[in-house]
Amino acid sequence: MNTVYTVAFSSGRFLMVYNPKRKGWEMPGGRIEENESVTDAAEREFMEESGYAVDIVSHKAADGCCVCAAVLGDRVKEGEFSSELFSELPNELAFERSEYEGVIEWAQNTVGTCDREN
Repeated sequence: MNTVYTVAFSSGRFLMVYNPKRKGWEMPGGRIEENESVTDAAEREFMEESGYAVDIVSHKAADGCCVCAAVLGDRVKEGEFSSELFSELPNELAFERSEYEGVIEWAQNTVGTCDREN
């Protein structure tokens, strides 16, 4: 696996970024660089794209990539993309809805009580 993306929660809602090239909302993520751990790649990509820090709770393989479950941290800087918190998937997605549905549920169950108010 050479790519990773992160589903990060705050108060039961998850953060997505709007990718104008793909014309849709997606989870922050990208390529795992050489000698980089999954966690380090997930944190770096999340910060670059959204501007937020994350606390990775767990990760798993999913459809040829790695997906992380996380608690959303503080906004540290301006991200590459605009971001928004959602309680359900928006209509305008960058990828197929089916790619997100089970993963969001897994991530929310994994994060559970670790989720904090922001």
